[in-house]
Amino acid sequence: MNVRDRSRGSVVSWIIVFFLATIVLGACGADQSSSDEGDAPPAAVAKARDALATELDVETDEVAIESYKEAEWSDSCLGLGGPAESCLAAIHLGWQVMLSVDGEQYEVRTDESGDIIRIKE
Repeated sequence: MNVRDRSRGSVVSWIIVFFLATIVLGACGADQSSSDEGDAPPAAVAKARDALATELDVETDEVAIESYKEAEWSDSCLGLGGPAESCLAAIHLGWQVMLSVDGEQYEVRTDESGDIIRIKE
C-alpha cells in the first residue's frame, strides 16, 4: 500500500465520520412539531397546553401546539423564578413548549412529567 492509497482511505474515513456526526447532531436538537397528526404529544406537552388554556380562560382546543423540544432547566423554577422565589439549583429535565392562541405566541416550560409548569411572561 503506497502513501496515496493510505491518504485516500483516510479522506474517505473522515467523510464518513463527518456525515454520521452531522446526522446525529442534527437529530439531537430538532424541534418536534405537532403537525404529525398520528403522533400524540408527550403528556407534559398536553399538560402545558391545558395550563395555558386555564391561565387565559379559553378552551383547550383554542390553544395550538406549535412545537416542543426536550430541555434542561437550571433550577426547580425551570429558569423562570421570580425575585421572591427560592428555586433549588439542580438540573431538571423537561420540555420547552411553544403554543399559540389567536396568533399570539407563548412559551411554556415543564418538568419531565408536566407536574411543574411555568408560563414565560
